[in-house]
Amino acid sequence: MLGYTRRHLFLALAVTLCVAGIVWLALAILIPAPPSKIAIAGSFRGGHYESLVLRYKAILAKSHVDVDVRTTGGAVENLKLLNDRNSGIQIGFMQGGVANSDQAPDLLSLGRIDYQVFWLFYPASETSNDLTELKGKRIAVGPDGSGTRIVSQKILEVSGVTSENTTLMSLTPRRAVEALNDGSVDAIFLNFSPDSPMLDTLLTVRNSVR
Repeated sequence: MLGYTRRHLFLALAVTLCVAGIVWLALAILIPAPPSKIAIAGSFRGGHYESLVLRYKAILAKSHVDVDVRTTGGAVENLKLLNDRNSGIQIGFMQGGVANSDQAPDLLSLGRIDYQVFWLFYPASETSNDLTELKGKRIAVGPDGSGTRIVSQKILEVSGVTSENTTLMSLTPRRAVEALNDGSVDAIFLNFSPDSPMLDTLLTVRNSVR
């Protein structure tokens, strides 16, 4: 009627399908679908980042994304894993100031998502009104290589408390709590998650104060 034959219609359909296929392929390459599984580097057991990773795991599960939670030594190890293309880690948590564009030129930050609270615990039999009074004591400040230790040391240094005049002990939160209870450390200066069971224990134990 309009001069079109079945052959014309077939060619038009074939061209339409080809164009649609090319567009779909281009979108799949340029704008890939979100992954169904990702690996996130958190922290040591009981660390603040472990709590954050587990929170995100629950949120992403609602979108059918499976999260592989990796236990690490903390921010410094997370940085190394993110810089290593063969580590399998896509996301990692770390404190601000641990890295910069020179140390990690290929990494992108999604922004700050959380404030970190550092807690000081020591025996209730003692009194302390200032961080300077920690000088000369045995203080648990987080494992070697963790962002918690790096930030703890920076805060203490402002008050003149350094590794030169004080024993700064590399302990995980769980081990630090045990050490405070058995008297092998004089104080704990660590970043605990507000919903950490260990923090709850410390806040309810009578022989330690914040």
